[in-house]
Amino acid sequence: MSDPTIPDWINAGAAAVGAFVLLFGLLGANFKFNESQRTARQTRRSHVAEELIALSFNVDDALKEIRNPLSSIPKDKVDDKTYTYEKRYSVIVKYNDLFKRLRNAQIRVRAVIGDAAVDAAVEKLFKARNEVVIAIEILADYEREDSLNSEDKSHRIELRRKMYGSYSERDEFGKTITSAVSLIEKNLSPIARLEQK
Repeated sequence: MSDPTIPDWINAGAAAVGAFVLLFGLLGANFKFNESQRTARQTRRSHVAEELIALSFNVDDALKEIRNPLSSIPKDKVDDKTYTYEKRYSVIVKYNDLFKRLRNAQIRVRAVIGDAAVDAAVEKLFKARNEVVIAIEILADYEREDSLNSEDKSHRIELRRKMYGSYSERDEFGKTITSAVSLIEKNLSPIARLEQK
């Protein structure tokens, strides 16, 4: 029952206004909550994109160091035919943690962004590293052999192109690495800068 001094239509109107205010408040809160989730999602995407871009450039620098055609040999190692290969292999080992971080970032980008082209580009970086490792190991084996046939000699030339790289126009293997890094940057930069939703 309502207060006898207030007409029933005023009580009904006040209840309707109260219900409308409550409904409006709930809708506003829901909108704020959804906007907050959207912002958090965009920020997360931005962070994982930025991380993968940075790591891909660091991997590019690491591969450039590993493939650097200019290296010095200490006087006491001049007669050691496998020294250069062992030295390069130790440089690869030095970057194991970097490649592990690249793999972890790749997994996060798969989960949060899901760009197949970026994923394929990262795989190219891992493939390049593996090809350099294989080239170093096989070239070291060739150095231990006394003589090579013509097929082995041409294979050795091919492997040296992978192991040594100047990243010039003639370095096809280096171009593959550079184009993979460029694709990662091109596809993920808008997300990292929060330009793309």
